[in-house]
Amino acid sequence: MKHRLFLVALVSLVSLIVSPQLMASSEQTQSQIVETEQTDSPSALTYLNNMKQAYNNLNYTLLYLNTAQNQIQPKQLIHGVIDGKRITYFTYLNGAMRESLQFDGKISFYQQGSQPYSLLSHQDQSVFADITNFDFKSGNRNYEYIILGKDRIAGKKAIAIRMISKDNYRYSYIVWLDLDSYLPLRLDVIDKSNVILEQTMVVSMKISNTVSPWIKQLSIKATPDILNLSQNSAAEMADWNVDWLPTGFKVIKDDQHKLMMHDTDPVSYLMLNDGIVSVSVYISNKKALLADQKNIIQRGATLIYTKQINSVEVNIIGEIPLVTAEKIAASVKLVH
Repeated sequence: MKHRLFLVALVSLVSLIVSPQLMASSEQTQSQIVETEQTDSPSALTYLNNMKQAYNNLNYTLLYLNTAQNQIQPKQLIHGVIDGKRITYFTYLNGAMRESLQFDGKISFYQQGSQPYSLLSHQDQSVFADITNFDFKSGNRNYEYIILGKDRIAGKKAIAIRMISKDNYRYSYIVWLDLDSYLPLRLDVIDKSNVILEQTMVVSMKISNTVSPWIKQLSIKATPDILNLSQNSAAEMADWNVDWLPTGFKVIKDDQHKLMMHDTDPVSYLMLNDGIVSVSVYISNKKALLADQKNIIQRGATLIYTKQINSVEVNIIGEIPLVTAEKIAASVKLVH
């Protein structure tokens, strides 16, 4: 009898301890369930790295829309891997024909009414390329990755990951991934007020186990002649530099060249990059001395910023906030 009473008491005690964890109506229990689900699910960083692998290694065709300032451009991308080498065909679907083919360290451009040409380049220039080639692990110094939730894009189940800038000198992003293939389905560029400046959204996606026969044929066809761009010597390095850059940005190109054939004086050119965004900075001397002037043009996420201080003119082009362009322009200095 004593043993029976002891067992009843023990069961009652265990019930008191366990029951709060099992009651779905408890706020504490709900938070514990959410935490468990988040712990068991892949992290935002894992999803982003899976996207990177899928984008570079799968064979697929994407039809997508690029939207900026109420202008919509339908485009197509066909991607494949041939003998371990990526091949990418890209075309605009509206207006004059514009297309490109990138394969084996070369990218060829074709445009209606212009002579086709090729450039030596290993830099991926396809849609989503900047976001999918980003080093997300080291990039968490400048971005915070958060899973927003699930949605449906182009008929596919998708998960949304937000990349929040940790400062005011770059934009934030929301990228939606296909939960089956991990391919990117949508990318929004957003400012600090959560306004969507530019959006790229897939409307149709086809994945195959083999490379598209069509682009496989393109890979063996002759391409236009390579346009040889003159290499700059040490004496042709830019005369100007910048004293300030946002954290994570680096100068990846530094030279002088003429913008137009009739220009007599070369322009100092700097290309800045943080792994996602490329920013072009042009600095030149002007003969006329003018009072401080500036001009601002915003096209979607792309800013075109011009500032003239006395005899120096600075032009900055890139997907950066105005405050960033202003600080870069203010930090321009003469090297020599």
